[in-house]
Amino acid sequence: MITVMVLAASAACGQRAAPVTPAQSATAVGPGGASTAPELATRSFLLPPAPGPGEPREVAMLVDVAGLKVATIVLRQGTLLPSHQSAHAVTIVALQGAGSVTAGGATLRIDATHAVLLAPNVAHAVQPDAGTDLVLLVHHVGAGERSHQ
Repeated sequence: MITVMVLAASAACGQRAAPVTPAQSATAVGPGGASTAPELATRSFLLPPAPGPGEPREVAMLVDVAGLKVATIVLRQGTLLPSHQSAHAVTIVALQGAGSVTAGGATLRIDATHAVLLAPNVAHAVQPDAGTDLVLLVHHVGAGERSHQ
């Protein structure tokens, strides 16, 4: 996104952000305005602003529900996100900056007009353009803290 990817990215930067709970991030609205389960809630979450100073790699979990994880990863000043893989399908979108994703022997551009879709279990690494900051939005479809229950 991302159980494996978020954990790998978190371990690489020594941080793990706490999952955002439904009470922190969502207003649950069902048909006719009735409240629904958190997994079915309509959500709004804050995307990171311009990177500014900080650790070379930072990971923040935005959503962690059954079937979906959404995280942001900030890579500062060209910091590499080393090769890792996810047991789930992953989409990677550049919110700010540009770089490349190396996966399956191919190098794919990631920027404001190019996103990357990866099948489960595809090893990949992310490299920002030299000396730049790259902010990624990563979706792991089929993952989530309750996906195994």
